[in-house]
Amino acid sequence: MDLLRRTLEALDWDFVLGALASHARTRPGAVAARALMPMTAVHEVTRVFDAVDELRTLRELHVGSPPLQQIDDIGPLLEAAARGQVLELDELVRAAIVVVALAELARFFALGGENAPTLARIARGISVDPALARTLDAAFDGSGRLSQQTYPQLAELRGRIEALEKRIRRELDTLLAGSELDDVLQDRFVSVRGDRFVVPIRAQAKNLGLGIVHDASRTGQTVYIEPNAVVPLGNERRMAEAALAAEEQRILRALSALVGEHAHALVRSIDAAVEIDLIQARGALALRLRATRPVLSNGGDVRLLAARHPILVFEGIDVVSNDLVVDATLPVLVLTGPNAGGKTIALKTIGLCAALVRIGCFVPADEGSKMSVFKQVLADIGDQQTVHGGLSSFSGHLTTLHAMLECAGEGTLLLLDEVASGTDPSQGGALARALLERFADVGARTVVTTHYAQVKAMSAADKRVAVAAMEYADEKPTYRVVAGMAGESHALSAALNVGLDARLIERARALMDEGERALHDALSELEEERERSSSLRRRLESLTSELEVREAKLAEREARVAEGARKLEREAAHKMIERARAAEREIGRVVADLQKAPSHKAAEQAREVVGDLRKAVPVEASAVADEESAASALPIAVGDRVRIVKLGSLGDVTAVSGKRLEVRIGSMTTRVKRDEVEKVGGPSKTGTVRQPLRAQRKLPVPPRELALAVRYDANTCDLRGERVVDALRKLDDFLDQAVLAGHDYIFVLHGHGTNAVKQAVRDALRDSPYIGEYAPAEGEQGGDAFTAASLVG
Repeated sequence: MDLLRRTLEALDWDFVLGALASHARTRPGAVAARALMPMTAVHEVTRVFDAVDELRTLRELHVGSPPLQQIDDIGPLLEAAARGQVLELDELVRAAIVVVALAELARFFALGGENAPTLARIARGISVDPALARTLDAAFDGSGRLSQQTYPQLAELRGRIEALEKRIRRELDTLLAGSELDDVLQDRFVSVRGDRFVVPIRAQAKNLGLGIVHDASRTGQTVYIEPNAVVPLGNERRMAEAALAAEEQRILRALSALVGEHAHALVRSIDAAVEIDLIQARGALALRLRATRPVLSNGGDVRLLAARHPILVFEGIDVVSNDLVVDATLPVLVLTGPNAGGKTIALKTIGLCAALVRIGCFVPADEGSKMSVFKQVLADIGDQQTVHGGLSSFSGHLTTLHAMLECAGEGTLLLLDEVASGTDPSQGGALARALLERFADVGARTVVTTHYAQVKAMSAADKRVAVAAMEYADEKPTYRVVAGMAGESHALSAALNVGLDARLIERARALMDEGERALHDALSELEEERERSSSLRRRLESLTSELEVREAKLAEREARVAEGARKLEREAAHKMIERARAAEREIGRVVADLQKAPSHKAAEQAREVVGDLRKAVPVEASAVADEESAASALPIAVGDRVRIVKLGSLGDVTAVSGKRLEVRIGSMTTRVKRDEVEKVGGPSKTGTVRQPLRAQRKLPVPPRELALAVRYDANTCDLRGERVVDALRKLDDFLDQAVLAGHDYIFVLHGHGTNAVKQAVRDALRDSPYIGEYAPAEGEQGGDAFTAASLVG
């Protein structure tokens, strides 16, 4: 018995490989996908995962996809050329297309390799001699013929043949238009027979010496002759065609020899291109399955979060996701519950995810999932009864279990559907329990489905065993896995649901052993209680979510109201200040007039004007003006913290010269007047503007508004290709300029790479006094290759 073959059949592995092959973009890539062999080392799988991630990065950076479409399997042609065989014209055209495509693929990764180091290393296996690519590319024209531009001697010969053909046709047209052949012509048209130009005449005239007979009609009534007048031209044409064929054969021989010289390098290059195609096929399949990259280990851990059966997802079925865990602490997972409740689907989900990882594919589960790279994945799923083999169902299972016992050990994942079923439940349950204990003893990871009560109860006695139930609510399965709970089989409920008589079901219940009936009732009550608890929990979660939304909306509304009030206060205050200053100017004018022409009447008029102006300026405006004057009148010294009013930016005073100051903002120093700044604090401890003065900030922008920000060139800092130190220096300068430019939002393009620059950028944004909120950019903003942030200045 081939246990591996049975495992692959049980997991529908051919379907999975076919799905992967359907996403290949080359024929050899599709063939290779169907023949993929599993990897057993973490570093091998990690290398493939890195390459898949890099391909996604290239897409996000709008670099494009690798040009693979023209890559084809020309191995047999290359072998023939290497043996010295002359390739046919169409074979050389195929070879030329592939060679040019390989050269283009190598150039693609040479230009974009800095963002995809793993892919670039694979692409270095593509070795195409530039002279070979140029020669083959120039050798053929768009119609697949040898190019006349590259080989002018062909143009001469082809032109000569074409001219002879025109002369022959003119001669024949003249002959047909005349009366010389009127008595013998069967019809008036020119045809070609045996590559010679002929006209149809009556069969009776074939011996009249009018020309050379080349063919006859099926009825024998018509013969096709080449008139004597054009025979010399026809011969000359044939000689020119022979010369052309000889020249073309010479060129094909030379091209074949050139291809043969590079055959081995081209075979290796095609292999590298196929490997790249398999990587893009894995990425495309991951998108189709909404799959994520799991954390890898070789310790036998399986922790799948919201896992979905990959085949069901591929077929577009709305799959119920489940968390599934098997690890060193709990190496045995027992799945229980009703028939058709989803136990086998959950079992296969674990097996397929493990198998996908072994061929370098992501798993259909949420971020944070973990999967070990198992050395073996073995399954006993389905009935193995055979008549010709003399095996009953139970005997077939025993044969498989015996083979599994010989293979089981560390690094092995075993999948057992209805373990040890098909025999007496008491003995079958005992055997199943003994098998699971042995599998745990030797370090294997085991997932089983069962209806045996003994196996369901194992978790109470053996701390290495975890039990889970398939949820059953409202008399039907929900396909959800409930950890830590043994599930009832619900055989009687299922029988009632398919229409069996209720009295018969009641009789069956009465015939149950008292202990079995009590266990059945207890499990049913427990499931009902669990369903009530789950319903209450879901209701509580829904209410909590609604409350959080309402609180967020209320906080947002309060923030808008508060900001509006502050804005109105600032506008009113500034208006009052302007009115007060206008009043001061008017008073000054009146006083000046009084000084020029002092008189009792003028003094009285001046008092009236001043009184009117004082009434026009409210006390609050005077208070605001006094406050501003006080702030601007505070003594300022080197090192003091100030705000430049017209810019709204904070800086440190670096020099004081009378009424002029030098203020440093980031890496920029500016000169301002004393009355253009406000003192906001004494000397900072570090003497730089990088102290996070949170009290001076505006309210941060809510994250949902950040997600709506629009990215354009002026508000984007491109750090691709920079080292961490240089990237942070460039980011510093960019933030200074962004603040001065008045941007509300900025974006930083750092790519993925080793994540070093990305992490350093996000740490810097977190600590920057200019930044309110920051987060990875949304998909339409460029995705995780960018970080978006709001400026608070």
